[in-house]
Amino acid sequence: MEAYLDYLSLRYAIRLHFLPTHHALEPPHDLADTRTNLPGLHRLYNLSKHLVQGKLEDRTAMSTAPGVAKTTSPNPDKTTQPRQLHEKWLRTLTESTIVIYTDGSKLDNGNVGCGWTIHYSRNQQLHFLSDGCCHLGRRAEVYDTELHAVQEAVTRLLITTAPRAPVFICIDNQAAADALRFNASNHEYAPHTLNDINNLQHLGWHVSTVWCPAYCGIRGNERANFLAKSGASDTVPCRFALTTKTWLLAQARKKFLKRWKDELPLSRLSFKFSDHLHGVDWADTHAMWRVFCNRSHSDSPPNITANPCPCGLSLNSSHHLLRDCSLLATERATLLRSTTGDIQTASFIIVPKNTQPIRRFLRATSLDHSTRLCFDKADDSTIDGADNPSSGSPEPDFDAFEP
Repeated sequence: MEAYLDYLSLRYAIRLHFLPTHHALEPPHDLADTRTNLPGLHRLYNLSKHLVQGKLEDRTAMSTAPGVAKTTSPNPDKTTQPRQLHEKWLRTLTESTIVIYTDGSKLDNGNVGCGWTIHYSRNQQLHFLSDGCCHLGRRAEVYDTELHAVQEAVTRLLITTAPRAPVFICIDNQAAADALRFNASNHEYAPHTLNDINNLQHLGWHVSTVWCPAYCGIRGNERANFLAKSGASDTVPCRFALTTKTWLLAQARKKFLKRWKDELPLSRLSFKFSDHLHGVDWADTHAMWRVFCNRSHSDSPPNITANPCPCGLSLNSSHHLLRDCSLLATERATLLRSTTGDIQTASFIIVPKNTQPIRRFLRATSLDHSTRLCFDKADDSTIDGADNPSSGSPEPDFDAFEP
């Protein structure tokens, strides 16, 4: 669970580096005068500093150009005569129609590249017009290279002398085609491509995308794939090479899965919700994980010193209340009779067999279900009610940002 929480924090830190202009939040940065164990921006910076390097993709610039329409693919899927159906569709194209095939590739060493090949239709056949490839370094994903391949091909088409005609961009990556239709994530490569396509439209071309299945013997796609591998094998990066958000998120996931496998080699890697928690209602699940993270209603914000526990043994915290507080000794004894493992360890809460006993303990003590615990004898008039979890808590310092 600690590994998963670190993974979520790293993802959040990465997202903070790609905020829109004038956003209220800011990217994490080094805070030299902040304690190293203090959660917040300082910890997010330490989690992400080894990944977030070099020139970052800019997701603040938005294109005003309209999206590219998607044409219905002649291929219903990847298995039903993909090459034959695609070639039949090509024979229906009008004279001088431009067909562009693009592809991206990633080698085992992490190098990525893209390739494109441009053809025109004549006498129901495709004839070669132009092709090319480029190297995009090692800090991008195939999805990124697919978008850039379209940009390079369209730029090349802008300087050709071919007659104005319909243009079909055959892409084997549905996500890339969707980004060109509606760039919801504001990917940097997409606005560049859309602006170039918009210039083509103004010159009299009509551009649309069409899905083309990969590795099915379609000659244009196979050629683009070969060029993409050639680009990935190159050593001189394209001037558009940068560190993309897609790559950073993929690296965060890869790091998490490796840590998971290293710490629990016999476990099955899965993001599926735990089966033993399916029957647990949200309030109980929420309470369990907040206690696990020391973020219950009994915990002070990380930048504020906790008050002493009424038992006098330690500062107030959910871990202390669960494990050591003498005022909860009776409830804890009942809990330990029905559980397994060491209550002093972090893994105690996440043991499946312990779920139901811990639920009963949290409800019996009101831990995280209320700001008032079962031993709290304060008069109702001095506390703003158990259903108001924020009452009685110290005012947080919002300068110390919590993930």
